[in-house]
Amino acid sequence: MDFITKKNLTDLDMGFVLDRLSLVSPYGERHRRSLKPFKSEAAEALDREYDKLEAMIALFEQRRADVLRIKEELKRIKLLDGSFERILQDDVLTETELFEIKQIARTMLTILELQNLLQWQNRIGEHQLKSVALILELLDPENSGTQAFHLYSAYSDVLCEIRAQIERADVEMKRYKMKQIEALADEGYPVQPNGDIRIKSFETDLLDRAKNDERLCYKSELPLYKLYTVKPSQNLTQLKESLLLKEEQEEYEVRSQLTKALKENLETLTSNTDAISWIDLLIAKAQFSIAFRCVRPVLLNTEEVVMKGARHIKVAIGLEKQGKTFTPIDVSLKNSVTLITGANMGGKTISLKLIGLMISMAQYGFFVPCDFLSFKPFDYIFISVGDFQSIDMGLSTFGGEIVEIEQAIKRSNEYGLILIDELARGTNPLEGYAISKALIEYLTQYRSKAVITTHFDGLTEVMHTTHYQVKGLSDIDLSIVRERLNQHGVGLLHEYMDYRLVEVSQTKEIPKEAIRISELMGLNKEILDRAKEILGGSNDE
Repeated sequence: MDFITKKNLTDLDMGFVLDRLSLVSPYGERHRRSLKPFKSEAAEALDREYDKLEAMIALFEQRRADVLRIKEELKRIKLLDGSFERILQDDVLTETELFEIKQIARTMLTILELQNLLQWQNRIGEHQLKSVALILELLDPENSGTQAFHLYSAYSDVLCEIRAQIERADVEMKRYKMKQIEALADEGYPVQPNGDIRIKSFETDLLDRAKNDERLCYKSELPLYKLYTVKPSQNLTQLKESLLLKEEQEEYEVRSQLTKALKENLETLTSNTDAISWIDLLIAKAQFSIAFRCVRPVLLNTEEVVMKGARHIKVAIGLEKQGKTFTPIDVSLKNSVTLITGANMGGKTISLKLIGLMISMAQYGFFVPCDFLSFKPFDYIFISVGDFQSIDMGLSTFGGEIVEIEQAIKRSNEYGLILIDELARGTNPLEGYAISKALIEYLTQYRSKAVITTHFDGLTEVMHTTHYQVKGLSDIDLSIVRERLNQHGVGLLHEYMDYRLVEVSQTKEIPKEAIRISELMGLNKEILDRAKEILGGSNDE
């Protein structure tokens, strides 16, 4: 079964986190797209992942320049899976493909040298590149040390001899041409050093001579003259064409032998590209952790979650652009069900998503943006938030919500994290209350941790639940704030809203923030008094 659906990852803004990883190689980018979570049975592997990330952060802070040099080398890496597959299938590589493999091998060598400089194996423990010495020896037989590649004569005695014959043929062709040029010059032709002869259009006698001279061939015609050139020796031309064909055939044989030799070293190349994907990801995670002041999660054997000072980085960045700050959240999930209550504008949904995001990040091997997080890895994460209306299925908002929630309920006997925002908000209040209470009572019997936001009174009284309230507007002085609100509007309320979660007793009544807001905005006192009377209190709780 899936740990989390793509939709739920989107709902939790996990994509926002992944998009902020500074990956620079195609293998690192592919790793990001295929990143897998560490499920509950992989707790030891997850802890080792934390060890690597912690060591990488320390390495980055102590040897920043050298780590950034590795990152610069990673930028040179190209995706060569197609060439690797052709090697595996015994397809003969082209000269361009051999050049690209030489390039990536040289880059791997540089990264390996930097890893050795940083004592990577001792400090990180994994993803050390394998030696590419044999591959470079194969693709650089003359030990030139350059990035360039060509089919060296050193690869084959036959190829070396053919190329020597081609050089001799070129010398003979040049000698033949020079003799022809000298003879033509003696006969009065205006021959140039390269063998071209320009004859003006009005020089009809010379044009006729050139046209009938077997030593010359017509080259082109220009506005004021015609161009002839020395005809090469037919025998020498045929000889060179024959030699070039032999060279091409021998080069193919050399490329075939190189491909076979590379196949014997293919595991080194593929192992190194896999290591490169991890190196790229690990450095990016370390940079992310430093940038967002993330901490290492603590893994527990007990089924409890404790978060302190948790920050939703997407929301925090948005607020920072407005000159505002995000209020960190503290929460502890001890019981099977935790309820969060508070005003509609009080940040309940953000708190819910924040809990899911922290756990998702932790189980994908990230450090988390909070002061402290301890938890036992979950089997799955589910979140119900937003509009579940499905056009394809023809379901109402409420119906779509229930279909989604039912899938999570079927797994409630596993250790999952179930997050539900305002359950049954799409139906009438009486039925919504009944369904919500029944679901809460049901979930208290199982292992899963459920966090549910609600505005229904009475749900917090269900046994074996924990109740958190958004602190909201409870501590503000109405007389001081009212004048500013009248001047600047209800948007100013966010400055006075306290988004912290406070654990309260199960019998603590859900605050009626709407009345407090109405009072702040100057609603008729008679109406307000009657509303309080209907509710049975002064709303001062």
